[in-house]
Amino acid sequence: MTLDSRALLAVVAGFVFAQGAQVEVVPREALVLPGQNVTVMCRVGVPLQYCRVEIPNMRPLNLNAKLSNPDVAYYGSGLSAGQCGFTINKVTEKNNGPVRCMLGIETEATESTGTVQLIVAKAPRIPEMDLSRGTDSLNIYKLNDVLQASCVVRDGRPVANISWYLNEEPLYNSEVSMPTIMELAKENLQTKVQNMTRVLQATDNGKSLRCVAFHPAYPEGRAETSRQLDVKYAPLPQADLHKFGYIVGQPGLITVVLEANPRPIIEWEIGSEKLRENQNDQTGRLEAEEVKDMGSGRFDVSLRIAAIKKEDTERTYTLRAYNDMGSYDYTVIISTSPEPEGIELGIGGIIGIVVSILVVLFVVFLLVFAKVTSRWCFSEQPDTRNLGESSDTESADVRHRDPHKFPIKLTQFFKKSKDKVASTEDVEPKKLDEEVKEPLEGDGDPKEAGLVYAELDLVSPSSVKPVVKKDDEKTEYAEIVYTPQDGDKA
Repeated sequence: MTLDSRALLAVVAGFVFAQGAQVEVVPREALVLPGQNVTVMCRVGVPLQYCRVEIPNMRPLNLNAKLSNPDVAYYGSGLSAGQCGFTINKVTEKNNGPVRCMLGIETEATESTGTVQLIVAKAPRIPEMDLSRGTDSLNIYKLNDVLQASCVVRDGRPVANISWYLNEEPLYNSEVSMPTIMELAKENLQTKVQNMTRVLQATDNGKSLRCVAFHPAYPEGRAETSRQLDVKYAPLPQADLHKFGYIVGQPGLITVVLEANPRPIIEWEIGSEKLRENQNDQTGRLEAEEVKDMGSGRFDVSLRIAAIKKEDTERTYTLRAYNDMGSYDYTVIISTSPEPEGIELGIGGIIGIVVSILVVLFVVFLLVFAKVTSRWCFSEQPDTRNLGESSDTESADVRHRDPHKFPIKLTQFFKKSKDKVASTEDVEPKKLDEEVKEPLEGDGDPKEAGLVYAELDLVSPSSVKPVVKKDDEKTEYAEIVYTPQDGDKA
């Protein structure tokens, strides 16, 4: 071994010697509230000579199974088992910080040390919220204003967690920024700051923006601060309103629920007359009632009719509502007809119906195509009964047709083809009589007369060769009419 290698081994041995044996500590970090107890275990794999514990704001303690202390008690199976455990019976805020256990081992010249971080929880201050000003540099916001808010939770141990809510609805990462944590090193206290940005909507009006802080040292585990939002906007538009179920001769009430902030001023326009709140028309039949505030920017506006007449259902009622933010005219039409029943379909429902109709049309098309081309479930099996009556050339022609060609003829929808060998039942009676009478002009028995069909094979049997005809070639047939004679055998 060279001198350099010996020197390196000496340095490593000296480092291990100085560090001592490795100590296993459970837990590595403990979070407790003031007044609670906590138990820590430090152990090694060899017997111990002694177990010494250092706790912040307390004098070092020498512990074993025989020594007891009113504040700290030994815990474990004994020094001989290599265990140096202890329980702090009542933790105070002054005990916050690193707790060390120093273990004396017979074969080690230095102490082996283990450390646990003891965190004594301290409740932070109540959350503080700061809001940006509105577009008019006031705490009044308009529709589509960008609201910026900041929440600060100061001097907690450990740091508090922050969540944002609009009433009970949580605000998510798209509107909430990453928090900033600031630490006060002297007392190990931490402060958290988190910002929130939101584009204000009409539905935000009247809701509470809440910053909720969660911490184990809070009395109920949480504390919060909130601000109610005041969002100004003009009366919101609505489609034409159709009211049903009015009865001629009976009183009627036309009601419109509108949304606006601040409270709108209303005016009913019926023909040439205009009525404001608590006003009647010239006849006294129509009365504009006082606007009812339903909260959260919603208002109930009603027009009362003493007795419905037919002409009341033939006119259009216009409600004009306006405030500092703008105005809107609502159109109302009333009818004596009952309210139509039906299901209001959304875009998804309409798309589903259209897709279903297309699928049905596609299936019908496939069935018609299969019927015309005699495919799939409409394919016809060859009829073995007429095999003897078909010609060889026709059979060959059918066998060698291109299976990929499916000619479609419109005549197949309206006309059914006749068999080449037709029975006499398919022939009209008048035509059949004419065909039968011509050969029966002799003295033969009419009952023995008839039609005989035969195919002529113009090729001698010895020279028969299989011939495959093209699609455009035709097969010709000859018809022989035989008239029985008196001396012929039946």
